[in-house]
Amino acid sequence: MRCVIYRRVSTDMQAEEGFSLEAQRLRLQAYAESQGWNIVDDYCDEGFSAKNIDRPEMQRLIKDIKKKKFDVILVYRLDRFVRSVVDLHEMLQLMEKYDVKFKSATEVFDTTSATGRLFITLIATLAQWERETIAERVHLGMTKKAEQGERNGAPAPYGYDLVDGNLIVNKDEAKWVKYIFERYGAVGSQTLAKELNQKGSRTKKGKAWSDFSVRYVLRNPIYAGLVRWNYETFSTGIRKKTGEEILTPINQEGFVPLVKVEDFKDIQKLMASRSTQAFRSNNFYPFSGVAKCEKCGYPFTGAFKKTKNGMRRFYKCRGRFAFGTCDTQIIAEDVIEDAFLDALELAESELGVEPSKQTLQPEEIQKQLDRLKLKKERAEELYLEGDISKDRYTKIIEEIKQEEERLYSALDAANKTFSVEQLKQYIRDIKTEWPHFSYETKKQAVHSLFDTLTIRLLEKADPGKRKKARIKIVDYKLI
Repeated sequence: MRCVIYRRVSTDMQAEEGFSLEAQRLRLQAYAESQGWNIVDDYCDEGFSAKNIDRPEMQRLIKDIKKKKFDVILVYRLDRFVRSVVDLHEMLQLMEKYDVKFKSATEVFDTTSATGRLFITLIATLAQWERETIAERVHLGMTKKAEQGERNGAPAPYGYDLVDGNLIVNKDEAKWVKYIFERYGAVGSQTLAKELNQKGSRTKKGKAWSDFSVRYVLRNPIYAGLVRWNYETFSTGIRKKTGEEILTPINQEGFVPLVKVEDFKDIQKLMASRSTQAFRSNNFYPFSGVAKCEKCGYPFTGAFKKTKNGMRRFYKCRGRFAFGTCDTQIIAEDVIEDAFLDALELAESELGVEPSKQTLQPEEIQKQLDRLKLKKERAEELYLEGDISKDRYTKIIEEIKQEEERLYSALDAANKTFSVEQLKQYIRDIKTEWPHFSYETKKQAVHSLFDTLTIRLLEKADPGKRKKARIKIVDYKLI
């Protein structure tokens, strides 16, 4: 009888429990030999959940069923094959249509009779019911635990160490937590991050402070001795507030809060007030995301300030204003514009020597984007099923987002491919029409040509003498 084997694991954890792909292969080969079956193919899905049948090798298996390439499918266990009753029912119907049998090497499951098919369907139904029931019980258990003031796992927050399951104050970090809460009333999160970095403080992971990491500390109620649960959900990979959070005093003997509950609540009100009052500008800054500081490598971001004569637009180094690791002063937008137009002259001349090349075709880029989409869906399934931790899931999603941004940029560049002469003419048009462009059009023009523009500050501005800064674009990278 022509036999094929199907193997699957969701994570490396299963390999430690005896379900590794290699262990499955050896067991299935031995079983096939004992039955006198000839193995004609091996289908192996690594890193895929059995929540559905949208798996590469499973899809190949389905196609081969329709081609009648084999007589029986052999699996290590039923849950390696499918978990959904709907999927199992559909697979059984498909196999019956093309006269393909099913067999589990470690369980009494087969489809050689009506009784066997009924039994396997009942078992699958019970398995799914058990899985959903366990998920509900786990959530209820964690909710009850939070209501009793107990933490549901997670690493120790900044300011504490985790010792035998208890949070113990880390004196070196705790002083910075207190500093953050005390100082925020006078300054914003960006200034706080700058001050922390200048004082030599670092986050739990040894990284420089940013406005985001400062606000993350300010929003964490654990510092006031409160346990929070069900605050956010990661449904479909998007972080959302549940609106049903649980906030209770921590139930840990000897726990030492770092701030008072009243002070924590006051900080939350202040943060909400500042968020409401913050100006949300819809202005377009042509060089944001492209211009970067030669000294520290961080990008410049656009901003403006109202003056008696109107509005002054400028760019500030993120290394200085967000992290406090640089001293490059703010640079007026018109100064960068002048340097940019000079850079266009150089870019135009270099195009005659070495034309810009596009290494990836749009079709290939789209294929890579499709693969990333599938990877994102797989990661979500693994997280929802508990096969990977929240930290691992978050890391995977962040890596996917970064790769998607790179590919979308490449796709945009591929769809705007010019010949050398067309590109030269495009640059000439930009130089000619630049004074007449809106800020939005200027941004589109800059981002369509340049990936980066590295700026060197040659001479600082002197407002008292009405002297502008002198800069030079020392390096750039075309799209």
